[in-house]
Amino acid sequence: MDWQILKDKIYNRDGSYRDIYVHNTTKEDWQIWADFVNKNYKTSFHIYDTEVKKDKVDLTKIFDYWNGTQENCSTATVFIDKIQVNAHFFIAEEIENDITPNEINSMDDHNNLMNYMTNLSKVLNKTVVLTPENEADLVLISVDKDEIKINLS
Repeated sequence: MDWQILKDKIYNRDGSYRDIYVHNTTKEDWQIWADFVNKNYKTSFHIYDTEVKKDKVDLTKIFDYWNGTQENCSTATVFIDKIQVNAHFFIAEEIENDITPNEINSMDDHNNLMNYMTNLSKVLNKTVVLTPENEADLVLISVDKDEIKINLS
């Protein structure tokens, strides 16, 4: 794959984010995700009600939020080399991360992101997709374990 084509078609600098989705998830899938990122990447977890930041993702507060016993949600950040992946905990049924294309500046960056998506697909045994921001049905890249499909149209 040619870097310039990827940059123009997938990581174009239009001011928006790219979303990474795993659909049809459960709380157990979220726990697998948290264990995976905590083990393999530098992470940051921001707990809003206490303004505390931790260096590991702790889903206890998230589960409380989903159960209605916690009023505020939290966010997490996963650092893949120079790429900052933001994790949002909107619903249990969908893992949503986002990245800014401004941090994907080379084929190495693209490959690092693909490694994250590939390994996530493997540990969850689910397809992981990259889409334009807030366009979950417009798949730019689909990863199903070791199979990566890139949509350049």
